[in-house]
Amino acid sequence: MANTKWSNFLKELSKLYFFWCFGVLFFLLFRVLFILSFKEQLSDSFSSIAIAKTLFMGFRFDSTVVAYFLIIPLLVLFVFSGLNKFKTIRITRNVFQYLFAILSSCICMVTLNYFGEYHNQFNNFLFLALYDDQKAVLNTIIEDFNPLLNIGLLAFVITLGILVLRFFEKKNFIYKKLNRITFKGSAFLIVFVSCLLLFGSIRGSFTAVPAIRKHAGVTKDAFLNKTILNPFRALKYALKDFKSLNLINGENPYLNETEFANLYNKHLVTDYLKKKAKGTEFNKPKQVFLIVMESYDSWPLMGKYLPFKLSANLNEIAQNGTHFNQFLPASNSTFNSFGSIVTNVPYCGINIGNIGAINEPYKTSIFKQFKKLGYKANLFYGGFLSWQNIGEFATYQGVENIVSGADAGGESDSGSWGVADEKLFDLVLERTKPSSYSLNVILTSSYHAPYVIDVYSKGFPYKSVDDLPKEMKKYFDNGMTLEEMGHLWYSDKAIGDFVKKAKEKYPDAIFCFTGDHYGRRFINHKPNLYERNSVGFILYGNNIPKGLNKTPGSHIDIMPTLIELVAPKGFEYYSFGTSMFSSSKTTGIGYNNAVDTNTLYNFPKDQNIEKITLPNMVESQISDSPLIPTYKKQMALAWYYTMKGDSLFTK
Repeated sequence: MANTKWSNFLKELSKLYFFWCFGVLFFLLFRVLFILSFKEQLSDSFSSIAIAKTLFMGFRFDSTVVAYFLIIPLLVLFVFSGLNKFKTIRITRNVFQYLFAILSSCICMVTLNYFGEYHNQFNNFLFLALYDDQKAVLNTIIEDFNPLLNIGLLAFVITLGILVLRFFEKKNFIYKKLNRITFKGSAFLIVFVSCLLLFGSIRGSFTAVPAIRKHAGVTKDAFLNKTILNPFRALKYALKDFKSLNLINGENPYLNETEFANLYNKHLVTDYLKKKAKGTEFNKPKQVFLIVMESYDSWPLMGKYLPFKLSANLNEIAQNGTHFNQFLPASNSTFNSFGSIVTNVPYCGINIGNIGAINEPYKTSIFKQFKKLGYKANLFYGGFLSWQNIGEFATYQGVENIVSGADAGGESDSGSWGVADEKLFDLVLERTKPSSYSLNVILTSSYHAPYVIDVYSKGFPYKSVDDLPKEMKKYFDNGMTLEEMGHLWYSDKAIGDFVKKAKEKYPDAIFCFTGDHYGRRFINHKPNLYERNSVGFILYGNNIPKGLNKTPGSHIDIMPTLIELVAPKGFEYYSFGTSMFSSSKTTGIGYNNAVDTNTLYNFPKDQNIEKITLPNMVESQISDSPLIPTYKKQMALAWYYTMKGDSLFTK
């Protein structure tokens, strides 16, 4: 009887060994597929050694995930084998094997699609979808992400995984190896070694240091490093980051309590943000137009890409105004960048639109401060006010009048995210009075998936790759589709048409243009650090100087720049940022990145800092940056103001 129990125990233990091997091999094949699917993003200097490091470190993260699926089956084996309940043991193991096949297939499929869109594995940005327009998100998935193909592939992978597990269910090759170990004390040794292997697998290491996120940066290739984390672990870290940033009663994630108190010991946060305008010698313009362009990043305005003629209108505007080209977005998502532009509070990882009314409206609000200057505060948005709570958010921050896509006929011509840009700009021209002082914040939506505007009827010239300018074909490798390129061209066309009409109707107006974030679309698969992190900021209008300006800045510098252009001397205002025309301006701060006059830095979580020198665009990885203290100082205050309000309670 004892021998039969031991034999059955060994058989079940051998099945768990096979389960572990199956799981690790599953993730190995996924990682290889991951790399092959996006191989165009590999740097030119990648090597077989880098691939080997990637696969080995990935194996360490994979083993931890597989081990979690093994814990309960192994415990059930230990507890119930003595009671001869091997049917219960077998059912438990099969349940966890099938759960693994189903859940792992699902998360790996989602990871591939998520990476294709956002060029990263899961991060806290994932959870912002919880606040998004669910109908628009669903329609985008249906129209832009081949759901039927994904479902078909997912069903195939799950079925194949289950068939493999069932096929090897009656194979006993591992059991036969274990059963040959028959020396005295072998039973104890087998159990002990199995527990030891499980312990090492859970930690991803037999050393004192387990496999943790900061170990993922083992190569010099940024893309390979992004493939190392197991999708389950990436999701776990994303949730952890989201919670650490968004817990109202949590600790400041940027500075500890002592560091924060030493830096900020006045009564109010806004005591550190108070500024006085230097005054302007020019007459105050009646209209200020601040256009936040969906997904409009820096690269279409770079000299090397101008022959594509995707930004001809905005480039002409930039040539006749001031173009700040060392400029960072507040975040990598539309609403969070928009929220920072409106509130002037740096995005620090918190969806500011859903904080609600737990704190007073921000004194830094662009709407509130322009109202003090005698301007009516208007918001024009091409989408719908249900999106991200934008209507209530803007109203709470002081906007007086909101016009949305619903005022121009809804979603019929521009997909689920709103109306076509030209219709939105027509509303701006219709609703803005030439005789009245007004601040008009305009948020466009056309350059966004799903791409449904008939751009060819609008005049887009490229119907095939052969139509691209000859000298530009060397840059193009289908990193974006011609349809996507056409929507970028269309958004520029709409801007050009609007400015031509608006300049005649409002001759003394100031026009400001910026993109909300990197558009995640590029002409090839290897945008450099600058191309995938920067947006432009362009000022145009009477008394705006002409030329390229390399002063570094970010979205939070827009409001003080505008105030300094229109406010009388001594006007008191509040701002985290600094006017882009200030001689003391030397840095720009975005979320997880920063720029100075010579260098742009990116600060990935728990990994080496990425840097690119400007303007020669040489990239490298470093362990520290001189802008880290400035970044943490500003983000710590922004987090406090966002989560705790204006009052500082220091000891």
